Amino acid sequence: MTAPLPQDAEGLRARTKLAKKWAYLLSSKTFVPMANAELERQLLGLVERLCAAVVTEALAQRAGREAGDALVAMNCTSAESLQVSVEIVSKGLLGMPSLAPPDKLRERVVDVIASLAAGFVDRVRATTLAQQEQLGRSLYRAMRQAQAELQVSEARFELLEQHLSTGIATTDLDGVLVRSNAALARILDRQSAGLTGMSLFELVHPDERAGLRADFAALIAGGTASISQPRQLLRADGELAWVTLTLSPLRRIEGPPQVMVLAEDATDVNLLQGQLNHQALHDVLTRLPNRQYFTSRLEQALRTADPGTGISVFHLDLDGFSRITGGLGREVGDHVLKIVAGRLQAVVVEETAMVARFGHDEFAILVENTPTTPDVVTMIRRINDLLSVPFHSGGSRVAVSATIGVVHRPPRDSAPSALLDSADLTLRRARGNGRRQWELADRAEDGRDRRTFSLAATMPGAWENGEIQVLYRPVVRLSDERIESVEALLRWDHPKLGGLPHEQCLALAEDTGLIVPLGEWALRVACDQARAWRRELRRDLPVRWALTPSQAADPDLLGVVREVLSDTGLPPSSLRLGAPAQALFGDRGEAADNLRYLAEDEVGVELEEFTAAPADLLRLLEGLPVRAVRMTQSPAAEPDSAVAGALARVLEVVRDAGVGLTAVGVTTPGQARWWREVGADTASGPLFAPAGPPDAINRWCR
Repeated sequence: MTAPLPQDAEGLRARTKLAKKWAYLLSSKTFVPMANAELERQLLGLVERLCAAVVTEALAQRAGREAGDALVAMNCTSAESLQVSVEIVSKGLLGMPSLAPPDKLRERVVDVIASLAAGFVDRVRATTLAQQEQLGRSLYRAMRQAQAELQVSEARFELLEQHLSTGIATTDLDGVLVRSNAALARILDRQSAGLTGMSLFELVHPDERAGLRADFAALIAGGTASISQPRQLLRADGELAWVTLTLSPLRRIEGPPQVMVLAEDATDVNLLQGQLNHQALHDVLTRLPNRQYFTSRLEQALRTADPGTGISVFHLDLDGFSRITGGLGREVGDHVLKIVAGRLQAVVVEETAMVARFGHDEFAILVENTPTTPDVVTMIRRINDLLSVPFHSGGSRVAVSATIGVVHRPPRDSAPSALLDSADLTLRRARGNGRRQWELADRAEDGRDRRTFSLAATMPGAWENGEIQVLYRPVVRLSDERIESVEALLRWDHPKLGGLPHEQCLALAEDTGLIVPLGEWALRVACDQARAWRRELRRDLPVRWALTPSQAADPDLLGVVREVLSDTGLPPSSLRLGAPAQALFGDRGEAADNLRYLAEDEVGVELEEFTAAPADLLRLLEGLPVRAVRMTQSPAAEPDSAVAGALARVLEVVRDAGVGLTAVGVTTPGQARWWREVGADTASGPLFAPAGPPDAINRWCR
């Protein structure tokens, strides 16, 4: 049993003071992995046990060893830790005479401290031995693992080396092959065994040996970690193998340094790249150069052609090609394109020229003129004469012709893109004249076409910005010149060109397809205004809108008109629609059907641009639902002419059929008088009033 320690406050303070001092000195001499308060608490426990060992002699050795063991467990393993502990504890215990009789105190303290030192040394020795044993086992495991990983790495490298498609070789610093894999042998078309001992410099193309030696020298000098260059290797069959050759230094622990060589075969890639480049610059079907290639050649020709003769560019469009593909099929169409390509090349076979396909049925010819080159007219005649020779295709004999735009001897400083644009504009003008036509480029006409196309392209944005508005022009009765109805017209207030008239707006919109939504909008605005006039003027003032051919044949026209009348609340009888004669009398019946249904809805239908030709007159009398016709030509300048008399008799037939007559574009009182005499009911034109805003109609009616 352990003798109880004195419980007086003075003894407890002495032991606590000893523990604090012990903790402070240990912390200053070594690292103790715990907070200072925890260290003081544990050391106080050791002090209590050591004091108890001094009191009870039988516990001296055991308590001392346990204290030494505990110090090591707290990481106090240095010699300084032991020295500090022995000094502070021995002095502290000797300073407590109450622990033992004075004659026995020193002896018992010596025993306790000796046991503490012995326990400390035994625990340090045991810990060291355990650590050494653990380190040995760890080193052994690490060595075994390293050996295993080395074996796996070597096996993996050998596997990759033998099965990779990349050629791998090891050479000495002189370029002699020490080792190579099967892939390198395949690339070089040689036996693997025969490569060992060969010089890498002997395996590359002679023109590249100097560069390869320079790469080896740079590696040996240590100036770079690796070098990759495209190289040509010599195969055993005499052919060249394109490779990407990578050189890397291989520094070994034992033996002289070597060079690792990687040869990635790029032969197939180069061949494929060449094919792709060809496809990128040529048409797949005809194998002719495409627009991109043609443009590059054109740029070169502008610089190098003879200044005295220059160049000529022919832009061709096959006439009626869609009828061939639509009637005989796509395969026949493709065959025709191939034949055309061959015949165009035959036309210029004796010239320095290029024939290209621009897309679908468009081709282009660039000729670098010489004194013997045929003139433009002869060249065009040869082209169409050769194209028009029939040939068999798909079981039928077919032939084609071409419409051609020509740019002849443009300035040498012309931009290729501008020159091609000019050829395209010229081709458009030639197409406007019919088939198998041709035109020479004209800079002034190109400028006018570009302005027109620019207007057409920007018209949707102008409509969105409110630059296009609806104006109104009165239609008057010729009997008393009172307003009978109102025509709705468009005007584009262009910020640079000023006001563009109704006819130009319609032509631009018709050309781009904008006329359908724009016409619906104008019709809705006009019907809204007619409804407003009914309220303000307390009279019916019909509003009139002239349909274009596209609008008249629009399958949605009937639905649009009905929707507009329903939304605006305007009676159908207060709306009049003008139908162009070319649409109404054409081969297709969409326009006639639309207007017939509209007439059944009580919408007034009027015939625009009536020519009074016998065929048109006959169709009119066959019962078309037309309430009136509108005529623009006026023979009033010569009222006694034979033409005027004949027209008067024709118009008498129109009146007898119950169809009204409106004169358009009346400018003088004499014209108005003549139209009134031949039976015209109404008229419009500058003589009466120009087109204006709704307020102008309000003033007219008042």
